[in-house]
Amino acid sequence: MRNLIRIAVIDDHPMFREGAVDMLKCADGFKIVGEGATADDALKLAQERAPDVVLLDLCMPGGGIEAATCITRDCPHIRIVVLTASEDEQDVTSALQAGARGYILKGSSGPEIVEAVRAIVQGHFYVAPSLAARLQIDFAGLR
Repeated sequence: MRNLIRIAVIDDHPMFREGAVDMLKCADGFKIVGEGATADDALKLAQERAPDVVLLDLCMPGGGIEAATCITRDCPHIRIVVLTASEDEQDVTSALQAGARGYILKGSSGPEIVEAVRAIVQGHFYVAPSLAARLQIDFAGLR
């Protein structure tokens, strides 16, 4: 049996968070190790449960960028994937500079999110194609 990708889901909207958790539970190869609604929850789960990935909302109490910065600093082995509705170029840039390895839009399909998370665990960056097409991102400068 291959290793499961251990993931924590942080979003302040319960219905969206529950939907993301249910989608990941149905996908092959994932194990949910925690859920939360705030930046403090994200950091606590990162420190206590050491997930492989934190799926992180950008706009939540305490701020997604702040959470990403703290997790990257305190738990550098954890991959951060921002899952947000924001298509703002500055949000994308700020998230990547804060340590996120992925930036996925909430309008993405379940299979797209699953494949993006898998790619990120394998060491790749992922930005939603609709955003990547119009942004010029220097991924080499982010490593």
